[in-house]
Amino acid sequence: MTEIPKIDQMAAPAAGHVGPPDAQTRRVLFLSHATPEDNTFAKWLASQLSIAGYEVWCDVTALLGGERFWNNIEEAIDQATFRFLFVSTLDANKKPGTLRELKLAQAAQEKHGLGDFIVPLKIDAFPFDSMQESIQDLNIMRFDLGWAEGLRRLLALLEREGAPKSEAAGANTVMDWYTRSIEADRKPVRTTDSYLSNWFRLTLPKRLFAHRYRGPSGTLGKLAKAFPHPYRVVGDRLLTFAPAHEVVMALGVDFDEAELAVLETREFSSDGDETLAIAPFDASNMVSDLVRQAWEAEMTRRGLCAFPLSSGLVARFFPHGQLEKNKAHFTPAHGKPTWRQLVGRKSRTVAGGGKVPDGYWHYGVSASPQFGAFPRIVLRHHVIFTDDGQTPWDKSDRMHKARRSVCKQWWNAAWRDRLLAFCGQFHDEEGVLGVATGGDPLLVTMKPERIISPVSYFEDGAAGLDETAEIELVEDAAIDDGEEPDGDPAE
Repeated sequence: MTEIPKIDQMAAPAAGHVGPPDAQTRRVLFLSHATPEDNTFAKWLASQLSIAGYEVWCDVTALLGGERFWNNIEEAIDQATFRFLFVSTLDANKKPGTLRELKLAQAAQEKHGLGDFIVPLKIDAFPFDSMQESIQDLNIMRFDLGWAEGLRRLLALLEREGAPKSEAAGANTVMDWYTRSIEADRKPVRTTDSYLSNWFRLTLPKRLFAHRYRGPSGTLGKLAKAFPHPYRVVGDRLLTFAPAHEVVMALGVDFDEAELAVLETREFSSDGDETLAIAPFDASNMVSDLVRQAWEAEMTRRGLCAFPLSSGLVARFFPHGQLEKNKAHFTPAHGKPTWRQLVGRKSRTVAGGGKVPDGYWHYGVSASPQFGAFPRIVLRHHVIFTDDGQTPWDKSDRMHKARRSVCKQWWNAAWRDRLLAFCGQFHDEEGVLGVATGGDPLLVTMKPERIISPVSYFEDGAAGLDETAEIELVEDAAIDDGEEPDGDPAE
C-alpha cells in the first residue's frame, strides 16, 4: 500500500486539531493520475486548485493547503476525500496503481453513500470507450478541449457542490511547495534569452484576382475542380493568385476580363472588399485557405505523405527511404552542421519475450497560416506511425498509445531540432522556400522567428532519445491483433 509522506514534509496540524475527521468533514480533493505520464497536468491542476483555496492531495505535490491526518492512501480516500478526481487517460485506465485508487474510491462511495464522489477528468484525445466501464456514464470534466476551460468548469462544479475550502490554501502555499521541491539547476533566472518559435514569416503574393464567371449560374464550383492552382469560389467569381491567362488556359474563356477585380492581398485580407461584399473576417479566412492550399500542393509535389488531423489540418511527413538513411541534415544557429532522424523503425514484444519489427515512426508537421502583426505559417509537431513506411495507421487508439510511448523522452531540444531538420530540406541558399500559386510565388522564410524573453532557465541535460536506436513499443494483444475500436485520426 502506498504510504503518504511523513509528517515533517507536510504543514503542521492546526491548533486544537485532534485525530482524523469523520465522514461529515471531508475536505480533500484527491487527484489520481498516471505517474510519470500525467505528472505535468497533475502538478498544474493541483496548483490551480490550491490557489483557488482547496486542500488537494496529489502524489507529486503531497498535500497542499491542509494538515496530514491519515496513514495511507486507503485511509485518505475513505475518510478525508470530498471528491476523487480521476485523470482519465489511456495510461491511467490501464496502470495498476491508478486502477487500485479508483477501486478504493468506488468502495468508499458505496460504503458511505457518497453521491457524485468520482469525477473523471478527460485531458487528451483518447477514445471515450477506452475508459473503465464503471466511469463511462459519470459526469466527465472535458480538459481535452483546453485546460483553462476544463478548470473553469471544474471550479464551477466544486462551487456548486459546496466543496469546503481551507484558509491554509492559496498562492503562498503553492509557492512554498514550488520553492521546496524545485531542483537548484532548474530554477528560472532573470536574464535576457532568445528562443526559437514555430512561426515562419510569409511574403504573400502582392495581387489577388477575383475572376467573374459568365457561364450558367451554379456551375462554377464544378468547373473549378479542374483548376490546378489554389482558389476559392465566391458567388460567381473565382478568387485566386493566378492572373487571367492562367484561368482561361485551364478553364476556358467563360470569364469576363472587363469585370476582373484586382485586389491588393494584404489590404484585402485585413479589410475585405465592399464591392465584392466580402467582410474582413471572411477575407482573412479566404487568403489563409489559399496559402494553405499552396503549401499542401508544394508538400505533395515534394513527395511527402499526408495524415489528416481531426482539426481539419494535414500533417506532412517523409516516407521511409526518401531521405538518405532517413536522416535530415541542417545547421543550427551558431552551430556546426548536424542531423536528426525524421523516420525510424520500431518493434514490439510478443508472447515469450521476443521482439519483432513493427513498422515505422515519422516526424511531421502541420501548417496553419496566420496574419496578425505579420503574415506567417505556424508549423506544429506531429508523430505518425505506419506499417509500410508511408500509410498512416487508421486506428486512433493505437496511434495515441504509440505516440505517448515514443515521445516521452523527446525533450524541448529534440522537438526543436527535428523541426529545424524538417525545414532544412526545403529552402534555398537564402533560407527561403518558394511556393507556386499560379501567379507570384508565395515565399516562406524557413528559419523560425526568434522571441526574446527576460527570463531563462537551466536545461537539465537529459540526453533524450537515441537517434539511431530501434524503438520498442509495448502494445496490448488486442491492439496487436487489430481489435481496437475504430476512431477518427487525431492529433
